[in-house]
Amino acid sequence: MKKHRYLIAAISVLLAVILVLSGCKGKDDSVNKTAGGVGGSDLNSETVAAEPTTQPPRYTAQDKLIALTFDDGPRESTTNRILDVLAKNGGVATFFVVGYNIDSNASTIKRAKEMGCEIGNHSNDHKTLTKCSYDTLREQVDKPNEAIKTLTGSAPVLFRAPGGAFKGVTQDIGMPLIQWSVDTNDWKFKDAAHKGRSQKQRTADLNKIAEDVIENAKKGDIVLMHDIYDFSADLCELIVPGLVEKGFKLVTVSEMYEAYGETLENGEVYYSINPDSPAIANPQPDAIIEPGKYTVATSGSVLNMRVEPDAGTQVIEKIPNGTQIDVTKAVKGWAYVTYNSASGWVCSAYLSKSA
Repeated sequence: MKKHRYLIAAISVLLAVILVLSGCKGKDDSVNKTAGGVGGSDLNSETVAAEPTTQPPRYTAQDKLIALTFDDGPRESTTNRILDVLAKNGGVATFFVVGYNIDSNASTIKRAKEMGCEIGNHSNDHKTLTKCSYDTLREQVDKPNEAIKTLTGSAPVLFRAPGGAFKGVTQDIGMPLIQWSVDTNDWKFKDAAHKGRSQKQRTADLNKIAEDVIENAKKGDIVLMHDIYDFSADLCELIVPGLVEKGFKLVTVSEMYEAYGETLENGEVYYSINPDSPAIANPQPDAIIEPGKYTVATSGSVLNMRVEPDAGTQVIEKIPNGTQIDVTKAVKGWAYVTYNSASGWVCSAYLSKSA
C-alpha cells in the first residue's frame, strides 16, 4: 500500500513540474512576440501591418474622359475581342451583364474585372421591369448582384434597365440607373439582321458608325453598345483607337463621375455628365449665394429639391437641367426655391447666376 502511495505522490510531483515548465515557456514566447525580440528573438514571428497610404486620384476634371458601355453580354468570343482592343489601347469599359450569361462566361467576367473594367447589372432575364411585379423586379435586380459578388468579390453598384425602361420603378430598383448620351445602334446592324449584305456594305456600315461616334464624342459622354455581336466587336476595333487618338481616356462610368465630381445616387437616372458646366467646373459647395434668378446647371440630369437643407432628407421635386428658378433665401451650401408649385431646398453648387 505504502509503495502505491509513494508512486502516486511521485507522479503528482512530476506532473506539477511539467505544468510549471510549460507555463514558463508560454510566457517566454509571449514576451518574444509582443516585445519585439528580447534577447534577439525572431522579428518575423508576427506580421506587422503596413501603414495605410492615400493614393492620388487616377483621373481629374481636366482629363478628357468618355465611358463605353456594353449591354446583354457577356459572350466569350466577342466580349474577349473587345477586352483585347481595350487592353491594347489602355482603356476600360463598363459591362452591364445579364444574369443568365454569368455562369457560362465566368472567366470572361473575371478577366474584365481584373483589367479594371466595371461590371454592372442588366437584370437577370432581360425582362421589362416596368411590367413586372415588385417581387419579380427585386429578383431581377438581386440575383445578378449576388452572382457577381460571389464571382468577383464585389457586387455591382450600377444598373441599366433592359430597353432603357425605368419609368415609375427607379426607387424600387434602388441603384443608380445608367442610360446613355450616344447610341451606336449597333444592334440594328448585327449580321443576323443583314444576311444579304455584301462585305463592302458591311465595311461601309462599320466605318459610318465609327466616324459618327468619333467625330461627335464629347467629354462626359456615355456610349451604348452590345458585346454579343461580331459586328459590335469589329466596331470597337475602330472606335476605341479612334477615340484614343483624339485624346480621350476610356474609363468606367463610376470613374468618370468621380473624376468630374458628381456622386451617383441610388434611384437617380444618368445620361452623361457635362464637366464644363459651371457647377461641375467651379463647384462651391459651401458658398452662400444671394437671392435672385439662377439657372440649374447639373451634369445633364436633374437637380433634387429637398425638404430640408440636408442631402439626407426627402426629395420632393426634381428640377430639369437648364431650368431658370428664383432663389428667395439661402444658407451655407443650399438655396430655397419654388418649382412646379413645390418649395424646398437645392444644393447651391448646381446653380448658375442668370444674366
